Amino acid sequence: ALYNAAYLRVRGEEVLDDAVVFTKSRLQCMLEHLDPRLVEEVQCTLETPHFRRVERVETRRYIPVYEKKATRDEHILEFSKLDFNILQTLYCQELKALTIWWKDFQAQTDLQFARDRMVEIHFWMLGVVYEPQYSYSRIMLTKLVIFVSLFDDLYDNYSTTEESNIFTAALERWDEEAVEQFPAYLKALYINILNTTNVIDEELKHQKNMHTGLAKKMVIDIAKSYHAEVKWRDEHYIPTSVEEHLQISVRTSACMQIISLVFISMGDITTSEVLEWASTYPKIIECVCIVGRIGNDMVSHELGYLGESHHQYEKIISCTWHIYAYTHACMHDETSSN
Repeated sequence: ALYNAAYLRVRGEEVLDDAVVFTKSRLQCMLEHLDPRLVEEVQCTLETPHFRRVERVETRRYIPVYEKKATRDEHILEFSKLDFNILQTLYCQELKALTIWWKDFQAQTDLQFARDRMVEIHFWMLGVVYEPQYSYSRIMLTKLVIFVSLFDDLYDNYSTTEESNIFTAALERWDEEAVEQFPAYLKALYINILNTTNVIDEELKHQKNMHTGLAKKMVIDIAKSYHAEVKWRDEHYIPTSVEEHLQISVRTSACMQIISLVFISMGDITTSEVLEWASTYPKIIECVCIVGRIGNDMVSHELGYLGESHHQYEKIISCTWHIYAYTHACMHDETSSN
């Protein structure tokens, strides 16, 4: 319990920093002496603290662990299995609806440049809102985050400068007639993005959601952010520091827009003023975006998945990766010495 709780520390809480090092070391030493029923649970916790895990996946993992406990409550065990199975059925129904939409989208659109991430993104959304009453939220968010992924692939790896300029300008105007300026592969993509987003706006309006229209704004904002990176690529501009890199690239993490879309999709649980505040990138939102951006860049760099525009500041990302690796090694050495 202390090990998991200590991971909720913030910068400067040295007592909890020490608690992480101490409890991790002690748990590792105790592994070979623990009851076999506890070993798997402790190993799982050491791999990733509980609060960083997807709650529904963690529920599935923990049910058989709880089932072996002598102190288990049979009613709670039965209820947890029933709850999991009911929600799993609901998630499958959502995936069925999304698959029908996505297959239709693919049939009309040339997506040879893009990754097929529909199931993956729906799983991400389960990590954000897993409760049964937010089924519409998950479907809506999956569709819009698929657009984020499509923008990432389009701007980063495929479109020319001219195509990027035309596509972004047309999205800003939200003009269907602008499609006549596009190359063939972009026409259906553009129209389908407009149509899907317009349908979402109508659905929100039907639900009497006060934030109707903001989904469209978020889609435009994300496209504009990716377009800014294309300018760096074409000008062969290399940022001189991580901070300069983050001035633009932190916005292409799309974390602010996704956070806002989550609240929009859940109904009138927030106000327009709060969403406007979030769009100014206050410190808490900025930090989430930085974690998302740098984490994404480090993994992309490690796996060799950097897009064309990202190669312009690959040295910056490489530097960030080495800082991370050095810090991680120091923490490992400190843990071992303790």
